[in-house]
Amino acid sequence: MKHRLISVALVTILLFMILGNGIGCGGGGTTQYTLTMASTAGGSVVPALGAHSYSSGTVVNLTATADAGCHFVSWTGNVGTVANVTSYITTITMSGNYSITANFRLNGLEIIANVPDTNQPPTSNNTNFCAPIAMANVLEYWDDVMNHANAQNVTAGLIPETVADYLGWFMDTNGVGSPDRVNNPGAPGTHKLDIMPGSVEYVRWDATHNYPASPPPPPAPPLPAGKLGYDWGVIMNCDTNKTATFDMYRNEIDNGRPLVVAFDFWNPVSKAISYTDPQTGETIDVFDWGSGWIPGSLPPAPPEYWTYGDIGHAVTGVGYIKTWDPDGAGPIPSDDWVIVHDNWNTTPENVAIPWAYWMCLYAVTP
Repeated sequence: MKHRLISVALVTILLFMILGNGIGCGGGGTTQYTLTMASTAGGSVVPALGAHSYSSGTVVNLTATADAGCHFVSWTGNVGTVANVTSYITTITMSGNYSITANFRLNGLEIIANVPDTNQPPTSNNTNFCAPIAMANVLEYWDDVMNHANAQNVTAGLIPETVADYLGWFMDTNGVGSPDRVNNPGAPGTHKLDIMPGSVEYVRWDATHNYPASPPPPPAPPLPAGKLGYDWGVIMNCDTNKTATFDMYRNEIDNGRPLVVAFDFWNPVSKAISYTDPQTGETIDVFDWGSGWIPGSLPPAPPEYWTYGDIGHAVTGVGYIKTWDPDGAGPIPSDDWVIVHDNWNTTPENVAIPWAYWMCLYAVTP
């Protein structure tokens, strides 16, 4: 009997040892997790791009190295255990499967996000309205995107194409609007001298600052319901000095103010290069200038006719890239670039083009 009890005890001990070895130990192995590395254009990462396996609890060193002309912005993705998301040298502690991205940005790039990109034509007629469309983008930005206190209902809740209809009357676009403008009746386009006063008058227009019911022909349009008026500043600068005008342009963008730029003509040529800004999410497409001055737009763009020095193509300026070589010492020149919405549906939203052939700037302060 004694020997039998000893045998039972030994068997029991052996069972506890066998079971104990399998309780809460994952079969005796170590949990492995996957770290997947990615990067935007403009730099490289360590660990290298792709998937890497690490044991649970491992602290992995991360390094982001920017290419020439770029700088590191941040780590994004599953960054809960990243020690410092804004440092190009940091660590991540592996306690799960993670995917992270190193984000790089071009040096000298500034861009205002979410500026409307309205295309021609305006609501009421199928014709070119580039200056009113370009200014409508600015007004809609301050009213509907930024909800600026000095811009509430300046657009009366209308879509930009309809706002451009009203702006077109105040600017006397195509010679069919306000008799107070310098444009000749029937002349195509918007004269450079009419963009500023036309914008100021439209912004100020409300029930208190209204126009007579029957001014000299053509009659003013009726005040749209809900339209409120404000005294905004619009500064026109037609300086021919490249540095001075680009510096003014940069100052407006740096202060978060989109503006209107009138060029003597417009013939952008796509270079099939695009760049997505990791900071704003805006995609920027690279264009260069075609041949020299041309008198009108080329198909399939909307028909426009330009008068050198007086009537050109107006766009909405939303950003710039200072001293940029987009193809890396290739055929595209290293230059100062502006980023614009050009109101033609034949081009993408953000057109980057070298700063050249400008006519005037129209800086808007609500």
